[in-house]
Amino acid sequence: MTSFATSEKLRQLRERYRASTDHIVEGFRGLALQLAGAPDDPAVLELLRRELHRVHGTAGSYGYAEASQLASALEERAGGWVAAPTLEVGERAMLVAGFARGLEAAFKG
Repeated sequence: MTSFATSEKLRQLRERYRASTDHIVEGFRGLALQLAGAPDDPAVLELLRRELHRVHGTAGSYGYAEASQLASALEERAGGWVAAPTLEVGERAMLVAGFARGLEAAFKG
C-alpha cells in the first residue's frame, strides 16, 4: 500500500470515527442521567469507566488528543469512585455531564 493510500485510509477511518462522536457524547449524557438517579450503582460506574477507557484510547488514535486527555482524566477519577463508593457521590452526574459537553467541543474543534 502506498503512503497516499495509507493516509487516505486513515483519513476515512478518522472520518468514520468522527461520524460516531455524536452517539458517543449522547452515551455519556445517558450515563450522567443514570448517575443522577443512582450515583453509586456499581454497574453504571463500571460501564462509565470502560467507556472512558475506550474513548481515551480510540480518540487519541484518531488524532483527537484533547478528547483523549479529557477521557483519561475522568477515567482516573471514575476509577476512584469504583474504589471508594462515597467519593464525590453528589457530584458524579454533574461531572459526567460536564465531561460530555467538553467531549462534544473537543470532537468539533
